Amino acid sequence: MNLKIQLLYRILLIALLCLMSSAFYLLYQTDKQAMSEVKFSANRIEKQMNSQLLQMFARNDFTSTFPDTALWQDISSLSGSCIQFVSHSQSRQRNLCNQTIEEERTWPSWFGSLYQQFFNPDYEIKKNISFNAMPYGSIVVTLNTHIETARAWNNLRALIDVLSVSILALCILVFFTINRMLKPAQLIVTGLEKMRDGQLDIRLPSFDVIEWKRTSEAINQLAVSQEQIIADNKQLALKLMNIQEEEHRYIARELHDEFGQCLAGINAVTTSINQTAKTECPSLASETASISHITHHMMDVLRSLLTRLRPAEVDDLGLTTSLKKLVNSWNNRSNDTTQYQIAFNGDFDQLPEPLPVNIYRIVQECLTNVAKHAKASNAEVNFNYQSQQMIQLSVNDNGIAEPESFDNATGVGLLGIRERVSALGGHLVLEHPESGGLSVTITIPVQLQQSHHQ
Repeated sequence: MNLKIQLLYRILLIALLCLMSSAFYLLYQTDKQAMSEVKFSANRIEKQMNSQLLQMFARNDFTSTFPDTALWQDISSLSGSCIQFVSHSQSRQRNLCNQTIEEERTWPSWFGSLYQQFFNPDYEIKKNISFNAMPYGSIVVTLNTHIETARAWNNLRALIDVLSVSILALCILVFFTINRMLKPAQLIVTGLEKMRDGQLDIRLPSFDVIEWKRTSEAINQLAVSQEQIIADNKQLALKLMNIQEEEHRYIARELHDEFGQCLAGINAVTTSINQTAKTECPSLASETASISHITHHMMDVLRSLLTRLRPAEVDDLGLTTSLKKLVNSWNNRSNDTTQYQIAFNGDFDQLPEPLPVNIYRIVQECLTNVAKHAKASNAEVNFNYQSQQMIQLSVNDNGIAEPESFDNATGVGLLGIRERVSALGGHLVLEHPESGGLSVTITIPVQLQQSHHQ
């Protein structure tokens, strides 16, 4: 879930808890205030009646009405409360309820049930009236449940209205604040995704918030170090490939000069022995023919080994001609099972070292993979010069190989291709076209190789 949404949810949850707490506290205070007003009214009436009794006994006048409810009108009691006087002998009763018009119920039924369950909207207090140890009766002050519940509901609704507006304003303010504060996070994620895709030249901007600023600086330093490590690894891999090719060239030259000359000498001597054997010892002619056959086989193996060690055609004939010969050799081997084709768009015979031999190796390994895995009837190799001195090499087939099988492959062939392309500063992409088969696209910069060569 989005971080901004999570923060908003948590803020709303906290606001809801605060709203519920505030609502409960308000209802508690409303109920407590009503009870205090009832107690205050009961105490005032008790004092007023004691004062009336004192005056009656002091004047010895017992003709006045007791209790005098007219005096109760001056008492500021709770709106909706009801005052009752019950004499001890049950012979006299006085009743006074505030003339508050009760409107129709304005609160939800669930609120009335909850309020009556947790609070006392029908709270009453009783005061016993006595004078000179003689009981006269009791004063009972009772709250009006309807009016008390209505007052609590009105207070609660007013609180909810105020807090709802406040919470809404707070959420809007927090949303824009969080959106502004988290904007660097989106930039950082975008930058990291580009770095993950190989764009290590991307740099994050400096931010005002110190935490984001330190994060961007650390990521930029990491990108610089990774870029330097990759560049060093590419140079090292390129040097290793150059050393390897030089070693292959030396071994090929030694095999050609020494082993090849020896095989040529053996073949010449075998031919001479064969001529002599035909005239002087015909029974040896078949033996010399076997020696000649073995010698020719060894020379074919040596020629193939020399080609794999160091294709002389690349040095002698150029990259274009050597690749055409390579494709022709694959056509001869396939016995018309797979048709190999190659096309060039541009001049590829003037490429700087070490591009020619490495490109030859890459094409050689790609065609080997086609022959081993694709089971294709057609394979095409295309060379194109792109802008900014970039070479694009594509090998397409209509076989059954899938890109996923190569992504997890651990074979030396694909690994060697990747290492060569990476060392040359290029990029390799495996795709599965809608028409079927597998497409290998490789781009290699020429300018970079020229600067390294210089």
